[in-house]
Amino acid sequence: MHVRTLHVRFRWTIPVLLLAASVALATDGIEPIGVSVQSRMRGGADVAVGDSTLSQIDNPATLSLSPRGLYSLDESSKLAFIDLPWRGPYETVHSKTKLIHLHNLGLAMPVDDRLTFGLALHSKAGVGTSFNQRHLLIPWMERRVGSDMKVMGFNLSAAYKLTEKLSLGVGGRVEVATSRFSKVLGPADIDFGRGYAYGGGFQLGLHYQARKDLAFGLGYRSPTWFGDLEGGRAKASLLGILPVPLGDAKISDLRLPQRVTMGAAWDATDWLKLIGEVRWLNYADGTFNRMTIVTDGLVDVRYPMPLGYRDIWAFIFGAEFKLAEHWILGTGYQYLTTPVDRANLSPMCSIPVQHHFTVGLRYETPRWMVGAGYILAFRQSLKGPGYSRIPLGFDYGLSEVAQTQHMISVGFGYRW
Repeated sequence: MHVRTLHVRFRWTIPVLLLAASVALATDGIEPIGVSVQSRMRGGADVAVGDSTLSQIDNPATLSLSPRGLYSLDESSKLAFIDLPWRGPYETVHSKTKLIHLHNLGLAMPVDDRLTFGLALHSKAGVGTSFNQRHLLIPWMERRVGSDMKVMGFNLSAAYKLTEKLSLGVGGRVEVATSRFSKVLGPADIDFGRGYAYGGGFQLGLHYQARKDLAFGLGYRSPTWFGDLEGGRAKASLLGILPVPLGDAKISDLRLPQRVTMGAAWDATDWLKLIGEVRWLNYADGTFNRMTIVTDGLVDVRYPMPLGYRDIWAFIFGAEFKLAEHWILGTGYQYLTTPVDRANLSPMCSIPVQHHFTVGLRYETPRWMVGAGYILAFRQSLKGPGYSRIPLGFDYGLSEVAQTQHMISVGFGYRW
């Protein structure tokens, strides 16, 4: 979803963390693995654990687990290194990706023994690619194709303990998205300049402490409803000759997916915690499945650009081992169902990788925590079936892309 260059008229409204996100590839569509360093250690599972103020992003009810009488602040950052080769009809090229970094910040503010308020800044992104390659109908020159997208959200949440065991959480959020892309469609080279969209949504959650050693969590995040992603300009050239301005460009009614998450956490022994989680992400009803590009120039154009994302189911299993009084080792595995249709292969999208392994270590006291972890997204490939559902996308039906991700996560927390 995407559009490129020049327009900076709204840049003062983009939070600092959004600007820091850079070109970002994600793991399940636009969703990074976990939001806190603790959750990333155990495969991303969090809705039933709630051991960070950042857990409110996935389940606002977990705010009720924050220490009473203390404010809590948590920060988490992720650095990613991506290997992304694209094999086209003529040659194999690698995406010119940079060091990718995402940042999250959360605050919990207990009011009394039952009510807690929370604030969070959350950065996420997806579809970050950049390839210089030759194409079927323009073989005499290299053309750049690719995209980037950045999304920044601000969450305001509250949790209330209905009983000693059951907590309810509610929250709202506002999000800013910015994107650009360039693409070759048959004999034409299309370039859409950077644009912005503003939107919001809500989230709900439940946390149930069935026993001292067993907890369940349920989280719901609504779609993020944006207006048009607009503000950029578009241009096109035929056979690589003399770019022609197409006027203002936009993506109609940007919409990011809703999500339902269920999880459980069990303290099997004094030194072993087991965590399981299942997620459903509704990409089929959003822009990542069906997208329309609109230009407003001498001739108005509405061009379908189907990205072909299906609904995704994510299955997570994690474990934490208490090595000593303050040292905790975490590990996890996450699996995603097939996310993208082969006939919609496009250099605008990174591939949501299906298999992930995570590991991490943290040092934790009642007042502060610091930790680090590593995430490996195993090699994933997608090959066109010989044709493309993208109009004039001849090259893409005859191409193949592969992706491997290495990610380092670091974070800290403080209570006062």
